[in-house]
Amino acid sequence: MIFTTHISSTTPFQNLKAHPHRIFFFAGIVQSILFIALLGLNYGGLLHVEIALKLYHAYTLIFIVFTQFFAGFLLTTFPRYLSMPPVSQKEYLPIVWLINGSAFLFLGLSFVSEIALLAPIGIILIGYLKLFLLLLDMQTKSRVTHKKDTTWMLVGFASGVAGQLLFMMDIFLPLYAAALGVSFYLYTFFIVMSVSQKMMPFFASNAVLGYTIHKSPHFLSVLFLGLLSKVFLETLEFNAFVADAFLFGVITYELIKWDLPFSKAPAILWVLFLSIWWVPVGFGLFVIQDFSALLGAPIYVEKSPLHTLALGYFTTVLIGFGTRVILGHSGRIPKADTYAIFLFGLIQVMTLLRIMAGLFPAYGYFHAILSVAGLWLIIFGLWAKRYIAILFEK
Repeated sequence: MIFTTHISSTTPFQNLKAHPHRIFFFAGIVQSILFIALLGLNYGGLLHVEIALKLYHAYTLIFIVFTQFFAGFLLTTFPRYLSMPPVSQKEYLPIVWLINGSAFLFLGLSFVSEIALLAPIGIILIGYLKLFLLLLDMQTKSRVTHKKDTTWMLVGFASGVAGQLLFMMDIFLPLYAAALGVSFYLYTFFIVMSVSQKMMPFFASNAVLGYTIHKSPHFLSVLFLGLLSKVFLETLEFNAFVADAFLFGVITYELIKWDLPFSKAPAILWVLFLSIWWVPVGFGLFVIQDFSALLGAPIYVEKSPLHTLALGYFTTVLIGFGTRVILGHSGRIPKADTYAIFLFGLIQVMTLLRIMAGLFPAYGYFHAILSVAGLWLIIFGLWAKRYIAILFEK
């Protein structure tokens, strides 16, 4: 009698969709390259979309790119935070198809009209709602006692629902300021900061001997109220100096209190610890802009503060946490080698270039913007070159 051992084989695509972080990260990387490439071609005059570039730029980056990285990370970590079983493919794959199928539809209809975008935005919203309800279901069923952090993350996701509805209404009414404010600050920024304040001190306490976590218990509630005030004032076209100064003070105080150990941490952590200090820089620029306007001598900073947060903070955290998850969940040691550190350095160069473009627009503004778009494509291309193959492994 002959006994044989049968080892089941899987295809690369089956491996890709086997875990939520894999397929969402892959989709996020592809869409980040695709949508920024098209934006760069628009700025370069080689293509022309039939919608406002501000709508295209803000909506796609927030709800097609960043949201997919949020989904990949949180669908992996929420079960751990809440002591719940892992999410199944039948729960998260429909979200993938809804968001990404509609993303390509959005891309095509961008050459038609803004009204035509109601269809893909509506379908993306359905996928987003399924994601939100999946996270909410884990929250409500969990018997974990302390759920404050996940509760605030869900508040951020609820704000994202409001932001998408405002973007849809903006096609008919002048609501862009409200749509951007809610989507960028109450959703994207608040989610990234909620994850940062939970994970960065935790990572430091595990990696650095003697580090003790010191966090303010009401930081997220105070932060959300400050962000809500900022969005309210800016939507009404009021000077937001009070809100921006408050946020600058609260966040800077909290980061000083954390006292993250840069010099003692491994590279995979200190790049994250450094990235969060872009937040006071961004709000500091807002304060300068607001206060100078109150004095009657406005200092023009264009969109530099917002891009300081989006590029310096969000993108560094995205690639930092993404790299850690990809390596850790593939059985590898999460680390940042010279290649990864070089990528993080490029992100900082990209951020500084975008800040300078806004502060000194008379000196080659469009060339600088195109250079930033090019750096974005290089960064995500190099990141994909090193890590994307891991997502297809068994």
